[in-house]
This record gives sequence, structure tokens and C-alpha cells, in this order.
Amino acid sequence: MPNIAKVLREEMQRLAKRQARAELNPVRRDTVRLKKIVADLRRQIAALNRTSRDLVKKVTPVVAIKEIEKATARAAKLRPTSKSLKKLRARLGLTQARFGRLLGVSGQAVVQWASKDGRIRMRQTTLSALAEIQNIGKREAWRRLGKMVESRPVRRKGRGK
Repeated sequence: MPNIAKVLREEMQRLAKRQARAELNPVRRDTVRLKKIVADLRRQIAALNRTSRDLVKKVTPVVAIKEIEKATARAAKLRPTSKSLKKLRARLGLTQARFGRLLGVSGQAVVQWASKDGRIRMRQTTLSALAEIQNIGKREAWRRLGKMVESRPVRRKGRGK
């Protein structure tokens, strides 16, 4: 004769599983639906990232050219004096050597400019560089100097082959 407690327990387990399954089916459907939505959104984000990268690649050279044109136009109007260069150097918090490196000239050239009175004559490339840094802040100046140090070629000792 079967054990009644065992039969009752098995029947209760069967009914509990059935009830749990009935309760979980809508949740499972929602989970599957949400997973599909997340996968679609990920695909859309990847496509948007690709598109934005492509646009940045296309726009960056155009923006750089426009900035160079603006700097050249501003350079034509610039009339640098030793006083204005000292103010700019002080505002950027740079030494004469670092200021010269930022402009693409030696530190000695900056020293000579500082000792002159009146308008300072510069090459067009230096004027363009000066026009580019006219409206930047300390952080940007230091960031540009950091890039210059990184991009500088490494000198090797001894003879080159």
C-alpha cells in the first residue's frame, strides 16, 4: 500500500510546479522581448558609433583647414609687441622656452622679443602660430606642449646608418 504522505507530497509538488510555471510564463515572455529590444538597441548604437566616426573623419580635416584659414587671417591683423607677448605668456603660465616651443621658435627668440620696444616683426609661420594660441587657456597650452613632446622624434646616440 502506497504511503499517503508521499503521494500527497508528490501531488503538491506537481501542482506547485504547474502554478509556478503559469506565473512565470508572462515573465519569460517579457524577458525574451526585452532581450530582443536590448540587442536591437546595441545594434543601433554600434551603427551610430560607426556613422559618427565616419563623420568625424570627414569633418576633422575641414575644421582644421578652417582654423588655419582663420589663424592666417588673424595673423595678418596681428601687431605683436613685447608687452602683449609678456601678457600672453603670463596668462598661459609659460616660461620663455616653453612659450617659444609653443610658437615654433627658440627660447632665445622670445628673450629678444621681450627686450625690444614697440612692434615685433615675425615670420608669417610664427605669426600664424601666435594667432592660434591667442585665445587658448593654460590647460590647452600645456596639452599642446605635451603633444609636441610626444611627437618629437627620439635621437639616437652614435652614428646613423
